[in-house]
Amino acid sequence: MADWFLKFILILENSWVFILSPAIFVFYLRKDFFALRFVSITAVFFLYGTLIHDPLKNLDDGIYVYRYVVWAFNDLAWMALIAYLAIKDKVYLWQSILGQLVVLGAPILQLFRLLDRHLWDLSYSTMMYKTLLPIINIATVVVCYLPLIYLVLKKRDMTSQA
Repeated sequence: MADWFLKFILILENSWVFILSPAIFVFYLRKDFFALRFVSITAVFFLYGTLIHDPLKNLDDGIYVYRYVVWAFNDLAWMALIAYLAIKDKVYLWQSILGQLVVLGAPILQLFRLLDRHLWDLSYSTMMYKTLLPIINIATVVVCYLPLIYLVLKKRDMTSQA
């Protein structure tokens, strides 16, 4: 196989985009463009985070400032874009609100980590950071799948009533 293709597959496997790919495919087939936009934008932000992770850590080696500011800005930019699209009626409002509530902890956690590691030179945030950030990412993926889960439950409910 082509070297670039194997590298692309490796990037997908190392990011949440791989897990979001079935949702993108299903929402496209169902022509649910509201959910498709939400999950696609989320996947793009996850992919962007994966692509800049190593270069950002190399740039920030020993400083521990830029990475947390960039990650916090990335989360805030995602939240702003999703909110804008919800206001413009391009994504589901309920999904936008739920997604923002889930992700709200991430920039707060990033900035707390910055203060904890850089300014205070403490390690209070280490376990919190390593525990809560993956939970926030998993919850974000679950929010992406909620329209599909809703459809399955709705269909199951209709068949049980018949």
